[in-house]
Amino acid sequence: MAGALVGGAFLSAFLQVAFDRLASRDFLDFLKGRKDIDGSLKKLKKLLRSANVVLVDGEEKQYTNPSVKEWLDELKHAVYVADDILDEIGFEALRCKVSGLIPTSVDSFDTRIKSELETILNELESLTKEKDDLGLEKVAVGVPSRPLTNFLPEEYGVFGRDSDMEAIFQKFESDDAAVNGPCVVPIVGMGGIGKTTLARLIYNDKRVEEYFDLKAWVCVSENFDSFKIAKAIFEQVTSSACDIQDISLLQNKMKEKFMGKKIFLVLDDVWNESYNDSVELLKVFRCGAEETKIIVTTRSEKVAENVLTVAAFHLKQLSDEECWSLFEKHAFINGKASEFPILEDIGKQIVQKCKGLPLAAKTLGGLLRCEQDPKEWTMILKSDIWNLPEEKNDILPALRLSYHYLPSHLKRCFTYCSIFPKDYEFKREELVLLWMAQDFLQQSKGNEGMEEIGERYFDDLVSRSLFQQSSTNESCFIMHDLVNDLATFISGEFCFRLEEGNELNEITEKTRHFSCYEGIFDDYKEFEILYVAKSLRTFLGELQGSWIEYHNMGKMVGHLLEEFKALRVLSLSNSSVIELPSLLDTLKQFRYLNIRELPNFVDTLKHLRYLNIRDTEIKHLPDSLCNLYYLQTLILSRYITKLPANTSKLINLRHLDNSEAEMEEMPPHMDKLKNLRKLSVFGVGIHDDGSSIKELGELQHLSGKLSLLNLENVQCINKDTTEVILKNKQDLSELKLEWKHGHGAEDSEKERILLEQLCPCTNLNSLTITNYEGTSFPKWLGDSSFSKMVSIELRNCDNCFSLPPLGQLPDLKSLKIECFGEISSVGPEFYGNTIKPFRALECLTFENMPEWQEWVIFEGEAFTCLRQLYIKRCPKLSGGLPVQLPSLTTLHIRKCEQLVASLPNSPALHELLCSGKIQIPNGDDYQSLKLVIIEGGVYSILPFLPEFASLSRLEFRKCPDLVSFPSGGLCAPNLSEIVIFECENLKSLPEGMHTLLPSLVRLQLCDCRELESFPEGGLPSSLESLEIRWCEKLISRRMELGLQGLHSLRSFTISGYDNELESFPDEALLPPNLTDFAIRYLPNLKSLNGKGFQHLTSLKHLNIQRCKNLDCLLEDVLPTSLCDLFIYDCRSHLLVNNMCLTHPLSIMPLLAAGPFALYINF
Repeated sequence: MAGALVGGAFLSAFLQVAFDRLASRDFLDFLKGRKDIDGSLKKLKKLLRSANVVLVDGEEKQYTNPSVKEWLDELKHAVYVADDILDEIGFEALRCKVSGLIPTSVDSFDTRIKSELETILNELESLTKEKDDLGLEKVAVGVPSRPLTNFLPEEYGVFGRDSDMEAIFQKFESDDAAVNGPCVVPIVGMGGIGKTTLARLIYNDKRVEEYFDLKAWVCVSENFDSFKIAKAIFEQVTSSACDIQDISLLQNKMKEKFMGKKIFLVLDDVWNESYNDSVELLKVFRCGAEETKIIVTTRSEKVAENVLTVAAFHLKQLSDEECWSLFEKHAFINGKASEFPILEDIGKQIVQKCKGLPLAAKTLGGLLRCEQDPKEWTMILKSDIWNLPEEKNDILPALRLSYHYLPSHLKRCFTYCSIFPKDYEFKREELVLLWMAQDFLQQSKGNEGMEEIGERYFDDLVSRSLFQQSSTNESCFIMHDLVNDLATFISGEFCFRLEEGNELNEITEKTRHFSCYEGIFDDYKEFEILYVAKSLRTFLGELQGSWIEYHNMGKMVGHLLEEFKALRVLSLSNSSVIELPSLLDTLKQFRYLNIRELPNFVDTLKHLRYLNIRDTEIKHLPDSLCNLYYLQTLILSRYITKLPANTSKLINLRHLDNSEAEMEEMPPHMDKLKNLRKLSVFGVGIHDDGSSIKELGELQHLSGKLSLLNLENVQCINKDTTEVILKNKQDLSELKLEWKHGHGAEDSEKERILLEQLCPCTNLNSLTITNYEGTSFPKWLGDSSFSKMVSIELRNCDNCFSLPPLGQLPDLKSLKIECFGEISSVGPEFYGNTIKPFRALECLTFENMPEWQEWVIFEGEAFTCLRQLYIKRCPKLSGGLPVQLPSLTTLHIRKCEQLVASLPNSPALHELLCSGKIQIPNGDDYQSLKLVIIEGGVYSILPFLPEFASLSRLEFRKCPDLVSFPSGGLCAPNLSEIVIFECENLKSLPEGMHTLLPSLVRLQLCDCRELESFPEGGLPSSLESLEIRWCEKLISRRMELGLQGLHSLRSFTISGYDNELESFPDEALLPPNLTDFAIRYLPNLKSLNGKGFQHLTSLKHLNIQRCKNLDCLLEDVLPTSLCDLFIYDCRSHLLVNNMCLTHPLSIMPLLAAGPFALYINF
């Protein structure tokens, strides 16, 4: 078999690295005078070439001849050993070069290397002889005609699924979907059939976008954990990290967020078939939402049966015509086959073999993309791989073909990804750096850097559909489960991933790569299974030992390092290693390290290329680190404040990620790091040995993000010359320039000159300047030549009297001006010399401007694209706002007490928060307003509230002048939520709430101490959640509020009542359908009233907090429907001594520093 599609065998690229190393000038110079070693290396090269010519034939025959497969594995094992020897020789050559030493023979080193070479030569010689016995032949390897393309979109379109999508929507709208709780529709089908694609199609459909208030997507996979799933959903809908560790607290937060909302969720790739686990998961979603629709994708009928509330949807294969349409889009550059009739005929025959599976069609289409030779297409059609018996892991023949015809360099990169668990989300840079550390990137003869080569490799794998974009994070990628199975199958015994259910592989002496994620190891002896793999190269993952066994972690690491002398990738993230033992002396090819503390003898890790200590508590880096001449990537912990003095010796350093470190200063001679591509933070020190900022000018390849800190320490600024510090760095995208706050510049002109000399390249996208004390900005800031600038933040520039002409920047989208203490007016100088200033600006923020009094409005067209305007803490601002803001959707005005202005003419305004004297102009239309928050005073806004027909949420915060609402009430048919917070003089709620607010589902009243009653007619029957906190008069008249008549009420919170209330709740106070009940801050409460609970037959969640006199809970008080009880900061003996419930009961004290807490789950 020959042709352009035969990209080469897995080992071919490996051998090419060895050949390149043997031919390098540094290597040859080092070998001068070492005739024995030189002779052995020449023999090694000859043997490797002899094996190389039959590798393609061997990979073809290994599927049908087990002896060939065994031979290939033995050869691969031997090549790994040979590569280790060459790597060690290469380090000695580099050490001599960096140190300026003349290579001389060293008896101990030469003797050992010679012995190791003789051993591996004998093994390779034996293997090369076997190739003839196996009938392996030389096969010409063509150069792949398929270009290494740039990133191609993941989806070229979805074919044949429109009717399936409509069927899912019909299920959501059916009578069966009208259930009391979440509506769950499972999508069931075999792997590769397109379940996730269909779910994504629905998730992104405009009907979901328009109808639902919140949506979230979670990839569940095989590691099923209800708490983690719920937490992931909560973090998605809130767009923020969540540190809650208790399921009850999380559920309460979810209820607050979801109450009265319409929720759409996708739980993708569910495997767990436990009915009880499914029930527990669905409990999480009973959170007071108005409507919850859930799609579950799974291969398992049992999973579908466990979760469904309507009949499951069974996804079928595509028809041949639909499968052909998908294949056509991937296989032909213009997506059309009509120009290639011969290829079209062959392609349709290939598609028939795909058996209607979209994943198979996509991968084969990606394989043949750009290939126009019919012979190559016919070779795929007639490949023997189609007829191979199915393995236990059920690898699709189409996927095997896709791998088989990968170029050799991509085979190594793809197979390495078997170290990642299924559904692991990885970023391009993360994986490229790992490939680079493993010498997988073949450097071209041009100027292309290794990072760019790795990115091309990555994009090629994306375009072949072997990688695909994550559904939850656009910056991350994943491998489809079947593709992950393929990588695991191909890597065989050379890779082992420690996880439950891994029965395909076992650890052997050939194992080179090991990974574990989220593993809990209570005994270091569990790692003894690894010791057979003496030549392990990768240890990647997270170790989490139980707190009892943490003292054994150091011993475990010692054993690991003693055994694995060829280790290249190591991650001990989250381990509790205090220091590494002297056993590290034995490591030679160590490339990836993540531990707690670095020892002084770290320089024994001679071949380290990738060092990651981000998730550690390391505070100091030993100077011996600077002897790691191979080091390419260094990622620091947040505790590091400075680098070693001799960091400049790390001549191969390419990525210095100190983004989380608080760098006080940089070491001298940083300009010697000519290969540096990434430098997150550069701190200027106050000591004489601190690196001069001028040295940055020599680092021409810096790219990405760069922060320059402590600029007040820059000395010796020459006012008569222009230093080129940043202007030559064309690949910088984000720049932060920061002086120390309140540094007290003695010479503001000097500060301006420094900022002038820090002029960046015009390719810059984002700029932040903080604590600058010059009186004006240099001319480059705001110059229209910065046409790619999209974001600017200027903070704490207290001496500046005017703003730069930022309106001239043609593509500026986000601008934040904060803490300018001297600016009193913003006007023409801000707009600049342009007809249409800020023509692309979408978000504008002014904050903490204590002297700002006037905003001079531009007379022409400006801010035409502005969507968000924030003005905060500008107490003297009294002028008006721009009149015409046609694109504005969000307007926040806070703590601007003197501002008297009319709302801009903004028909698209969606969200309004105001605290100034804001008026509603007559005739303007604000029908799009959905959220209104009024702070400090209602002023003239209140009378116009009834005109906001689309209003769905209304809040009043600290409005002392809010006493009552306009006569006649608020006619807001879409209003679903009202929050009134600290309105101390409020005496009444809007009239006619029960009829005028038919959509109201949530009412929160907090600290309204004069409020005594609800309006005549009571609250709307639609109300589902009611909170009354610190409204003492209202609480004292609780029996007059008519709560029992609120039949839709599901959640009720009462909090903050200091008067006598010894027993609660009162009999017949609450409606019977209540499911969630919270009692908080009732200091005089002594007991729960059984009569008040006896009719609450639907109650599931009871939360009691800070009722310090509550003595006991009795079994007959609590309804049998209760699912969980949370008690916090009550009497510590409140443990229900005589509570013998028939339900299974688990009691889990919360391990919290502070008041006693108890969570009981029935």
